[in-house]
Amino acid sequence: MIRLKNDKTVGGMRYGKGTMIDFTPPIESELISMGDAEVYPLVSRPVETLTGTAVATSCALTGVDEVLASFSIPAGVLGVNSVLQIEPLWTFSSSANNKTLRIKIGNTLVYSAARTTSVKEAPLFVLANRNSLARQIKPYDGVYVTAGSIAPETYAINFSVPVTVEITGQRANNGDSLTLEYYRVLHFVGD
Repeated sequence: MIRLKNDKTVGGMRYGKGTMIDFTPPIESELISMGDAEVYPLVSRPVETLTGTAVATSCALTGVDEVLASFSIPAGVLGVNSVLQIEPLWTFSSSANNKTLRIKIGNTLVYSAARTTSVKEAPLFVLANRNSLARQIKPYDGVYVTAGSIAPETYAINFSVPVTVEITGQRANNGDSLTLEYYRVLHFVGD
């Protein structure tokens, strides 16, 4: 694979500067030797978006854990060393009443926070398989840390079968708002 350093016409087709493309080895060699292209390595570990949306979903009930987003991770999508990253964004009223925010993978609660006088929650949730489809570690407990005093959480979620992920919200008072504004779920392919 090469990346073009200049706009270039090859075989009657015009390609713009910065285009990454595979040509036959002789064409690539010629473009490189002329200074019009450079070798560009293939991505060896891709990142894929499993799901996500910026369409807001709000809680309608009070005192109930409401599913604001739900999706399935089919068996075989995650590998034994894959990393799953979930990025939700909840917004809510600032009040003395609890707003509870959760992420559940399968039957396992992996993230939970109760908030009152703040107005948003946007955690970066990361779960890494540990050379197994059923053993994981959560490297971050809400913040990047050095010299931490809390051991990382570990889980036994079985990704060899389809797993449902739920992002939920619960408000204690119907006068408060609680909305899942956005979420994105990424899969970092492992060895």
